[in-house]
Amino acid sequence: MTLMSDVAFKWVLTALTGGLAGAWLIYDAIRLVRSRSAVRGDPIASDKRFGYMVGVVIGVIGVVGVLRYHGVL
Repeated sequence: MTLMSDVAFKWVLTALTGGLAGAWLIYDAIRLVRSRSAVRGDPIASDKRFGYMVGVVIGVIGVVGVLRYHGVL
C-alpha cells in the first residue's frame, strides 16, 4: 500500500522545492534592493549585500531546476 501515487509525490516535492526557492528568491531580492542605500564602505553592509546576492542565486537555481525538471525550460 502506498500513501500517494508517484505523480502526486512528484508534484508535492515540486511545490515544496519551487515554493521555497521562489520565496527565498523574492525575499533576498527585496532585501538586496533595500540595501542599496547602505554606506558603501561599511563591511557589515557589504557582507549583507553579498549574502543577499548568494540567496538570489540559490533561489534562481532552485526555480530553474524545478522548471527544467518539468520540461518548461
